[in-house]
Parts: sequence; structure tokens; C-alpha cells
Amino acid sequence: MKLRLNFILSFLFLNSALLLLSESNQSQMPSLQRIGDDKFRFGKVVIDKKNRILELKATSNQRNGLIEYALVHESGKTHESLFRTKVRPQILHACFLLLRHPQEDRFFENLWSENPEKLDFSKSRIKTEAEWDHNGSPVICTLEELCLNTKNKNSLKKGAFIFNGSKKIENSYLAEISGSMIAVYADEEAVINSTDHDSNNDDVWIANEKQMPELELPVLLRFLLPNSD
Repeated sequence: MKLRLNFILSFLFLNSALLLLSESNQSQMPSLQRIGDDKFRFGKVVIDKKNRILELKATSNQRNGLIEYALVHESGKTHESLFRTKVRPQILHACFLLLRHPQEDRFFENLWSENPEKLDFSKSRIKTEAEWDHNGSPVICTLEELCLNTKNKNSLKKGAFIFNGSKKIENSYLAEISGSMIAVYADEEAVINSTDHDSNNDDVWIANEKQMPELELPVLLRFLLPNSD
């Protein structure tokens, strides 16, 4: 009961935070629905409060060629993304706030610095998985495994993704405009970014065709968050 009460209080806090994210979308915020013990639905995202897991539906969008994103909204840059979704970027951001997952504010300043430092982003890291059906059996891959570096033939490093939150200008949350959600090539408008050493290079990342599901196949994307302190 106490956990659920705290979660509802978090939702009330979230509503105030969302006003700061984008005043133009205030009327479009969904209600928080309880669907089970410590499980909630916020828009099209399922939130497992106890296990700190978010789940959303997406579609396989690209199996080969250059990519800049692992996930975009269906109105976004679908020509360079592994997956697309109907979930709004601001809703995904809000779900991280509900689970009180730390937002990393130092990433881009450090990335574009003439003398970047080795910073610890562990608190804002996110484990990401994609699950789909193949001949009646589930297949699960991390999003890192689905992105290949053409320079060294390696996938994204394990634990590459962090929650940075989209850039906001005046009253606009930019991810709502661009549709950028999970960036492989650094994008300040994306909700999540890769911290791989080549994240600032836009011509080295390709889809891992051998691992990717067939085009237009429904997938379940899962975000597993570390325990909060």
C-alpha cells in the first residue's frame, strides 16, 4: 500500500514536471491506470514499479544500411531507425520520471568539449531489450547488439544507453517535434543517447541485419532500470 501511495504521489509530482517539459501538450497527457500489483499503464507504456521495467510496443523498421536511431516516433526519422513506435517521446520521458530514474545533464557538454573527460554515467544508464516472435519462439536481443560499427565490426558497447532527456527550447520539448527517442548518433533532441566512443560519428553505424527481425514485425521494447538509491 505504501509503495502504491508513493507512486501516486510521484504521479502528482510528474504532472507538475510535465508542465515544464512542454506547456503546449498539457491537455494531451494520459491518465495513470493501475493494471495489477505494482503495475501501471501510462499512455501506451506499461510500468512495472516493483521491478523498475518499462515496456512499449514498436515495429521493426530497418534491417540494413546506415542508422542514426534505434527508436523514433512514427512521425520521426524512420528512414534511419531500427524501430518506430506510436508512443510519444514525452510519455517515455515521463515514465522515467515516474520511476525517478536520474537524468544525465553532462553528456553533451562533455561530448562536444575539446578535452572530454571520462565521466561516470552509471546512474542514468538503461538496459534495453527488444523481443519478438520467430516461428513461435521468443527472441530477445539488446538494442546494443542490433547496432554495428562499420569501422571495427563491433556492436555498441554493453550499457551504452543513458537517459538524458530531450532538449527544450522556450515551451517546446523538441523530441515531440522531431520524434527522436533513442539515438545511436548523438542527438540532443532524443530522450535517450548512446555513450559509445563513436556516438559523435554519423557514418559508421549500421543495422545488424543478421540479428534484426523481419521488416514490419511487431516487437516489444523493454527498458530495465537499475535500482534507485
